[in-house]
Amino acid sequence: MNRLLHIGFQVAGDWFLEDGALRISFRQHAEQRNILYAFVCDGEVKYVGVSTQTLRKRMAGYRSPGPKSTTNIRNNRNIRNLLTQGVAVEVYALPDSGLMHYGPFHLNLAAGLESSIIASLRPEWNIIANRLMKEQTRDGEAELVELLPTEVADDAAPVDSALDIPEAIHGSNAEPPEVESAPQGSFEFTLQPSYRKSGFFNGGIAANDLLGAGGERLEIFFGDETAPIRGTINRTSAGNKTPRVFGGRELQQRFLTLPELAPMYVEVWSPTSIRIRSELLTSANR
Repeated sequence: MNRLLHIGFQVAGDWFLEDGALRISFRQHAEQRNILYAFVCDGEVKYVGVSTQTLRKRMAGYRSPGPKSTTNIRNNRNIRNLLTQGVAVEVYALPDSGLMHYGPFHLNLAAGLESSIIASLRPEWNIIANRLMKEQTRDGEAELVELLPTEVADDAAPVDSALDIPEAIHGSNAEPPEVESAPQGSFEFTLQPSYRKSGFFNGGIAANDLLGAGGERLEIFFGDETAPIRGTINRTSAGNKTPRVFGGRELQQRFLTLPELAPMYVEVWSPTSIRIRSELLTSANR
């Protein structure tokens, strides 16, 4: 997820169920055309697509799929399944600015990035769609697939080695803000198995007024490290709208150095800058 945030993806809307019907609440970009979008659950990118239609119209296809729109039908089912389990499904989007040209020709940034992002991140729902399409083609069964992503090679680069982000984007070696000699506040959490597995944690009520708004980027300093992990704040995954912090693979790797249920302490230096500590951190992590 962090890789999409680094290149400009923003929260565009949230899926929800209303009287059994799939609905979407837009925050921004609803009328934007030539747009790259992603379905994200708990910081994990599930699906990436691109549309020349407005985002609102493209999402309408997922809300009410036609009988032959197999991609829409499949993702409608995927989204419903997660929502019924209480898992939030967000829509992130990257619109084409219209500023890129090759000579006199306009380059559609969204369309150009789609294949590379899918090949690099290998989103679960895209991969499943491609495998189904390969099987149907092999069996000679024709199927109309709407906006099927580019075929992903079996030897595509793994997630942790793709989309090399320049060091300037990953962050500088600056310490947290030094305007104040002490953090603005703090809270604690227990390192649950799901946190170690996926690189996120819930701040709970104690963090509610300390952290920023949903969708904001967050600097996460781990132990005594001087380079931050780039994360994001989510306020839709938890039922009470308290913040959930996503740090992706980098935070997951740090969490895996600690045992399950380790007590964690978070210093809040600003609404978008925190430092995570634990008495169990080894000298290698300090």
